[in-house]
Amino acid sequence: MRLQISQGADCIKFTATGGVLSNIAGGLGRQMFDDEMKAIVDTAHLFGRKVAAHAHGNDGIAAALRAGVDSIEHATYTNAETNALFKSTDAWLVPTMVAPHAAVAQARAGARSQATLVKAEETVLAHNDNIAKAIKDGVRIAFGTDTGVSDHGKNAREFALLVKAGMTPAAAIRAATVDAATLLDRARQIGWLEPGKQADIIAVATNPLDDVTALEHVRFVMRQGVVHLLDGARQPFPPR
Repeated sequence: MRLQISQGADCIKFTATGGVLSNIAGGLGRQMFDDEMKAIVDTAHLFGRKVAAHAHGNDGIAAALRAGVDSIEHATYTNAETNALFKSTDAWLVPTMVAPHAAVAQARAGARSQATLVKAEETVLAHNDNIAKAIKDGVRIAFGTDTGVSDHGKNAREFALLVKAGMTPAAAIRAATVDAATLLDRARQIGWLEPGKQADIIAVATNPLDDVTALEHVRFVMRQGVVHLLDGARQPFPPR
């Protein structure tokens, strides 16, 4: 942790469980001991860094939460007990619902292994159901996509998946703005429109509260006060 931080890391992520894309024999179950997780979390927090845990299996989710992580990425097999643990530890759940869907599509197209296809198909089914239960149980949700597995530029597909799982469009948008900024300790700079914050703004042609998929068709992009996309057309950069 100290080496990572000395090299500039402002957030630490560790793999509490196996992954959908990995070929490790342990599958999606827990792959770290309690003292290992605790050492990572305590050291990172000592230096003021946030800690995220990649975790699919319920045993790994619970262990990471007990170790004091700030967020769990994926949380595929969470249940009522771990949902309660999320709330008692004040941790965030970052579902990344688009990621297993992307893995399934890639594996069916031959770009991933057969083992990945089996895990990805199982993950999609379990994930949809369990994230819906977590939302219903009042677990704090922050927007994330694990993009890199899914395609860059298609991150907004996550909104429809969150709404299908039970979030309102307004709650899903908040998860991607106010709540994500809060999780990352960036609320003083980003997250909502307010004087003094970074002028990072997007706009769409129709009301995403009526149809959240409108956010998949961005027509305007401003980054730090500079317009990069206007009415769907890219603007010259640097601006003339």
